[in-house]
Amino acid sequence: MFKITKTDGITGFESSPQDFVAPDPELISHFCRIESWTADLATGAFSLGTAAKHLHGLEGNGSIGLLNLVQCYDAEHRQHVLELFEKAAMAPSSFCFSTTLVLDDDSHVPVMCIGESSDFADDGAGNINGVFVFASFRVEQKSSVFNQ
Repeated sequence: MFKITKTDGITGFESSPQDFVAPDPELISHFCRIESWTADLATGAFSLGTAAKHLHGLEGNGSIGLLNLVQCYDAEHRQHVLELFEKAAMAPSSFCFSTTLVLDDDSHVPVMCIGESSDFADDGAGNINGVFVFASFRVEQKSSVFNQ
C-alpha cells in the first residue's frame, strides 16, 4: 500500500465517536512498537528513534538519508517508497505506506509508515513528520505469508 494526498484536501477527525475508548498502551505494545520520526527537507536528513534505527539497520548518531532508510525495505517496494517521499517533498502532503524490513537473518518485520510534509519555504526548507508502526513479530518466509 502506497498512498499520498494533498493536505489541503484533508479533513481531520472533527470529534471522536461517542463512547470511543482509546486503546490501552500496554495492549498496543503487545502487538507493535510505534515511534515518531522527522525529516528536514533543506538537508535531507532523517531523525529516527532508537528502535527505528535498529530495525532499519542504522547504527550511530550520524545523518540518515532517504537511501539509507529504504535500503532494508522489501526490494519490490523501495522505488514506490522513494517516489512517495519525493512527492511529499514537493508539496504539503499526507501519506502512508506499508512494507517489510528485511533483517540480517533474512526474516521480515512488517512496518507501516504514516507521515505529513509541511512548513515549505522558498529556500527549500520544510519538514516531514511521521510515525513508524513496527509489528512485534517477524515473518520467517515472506512467500508463505503472502501466498496462503
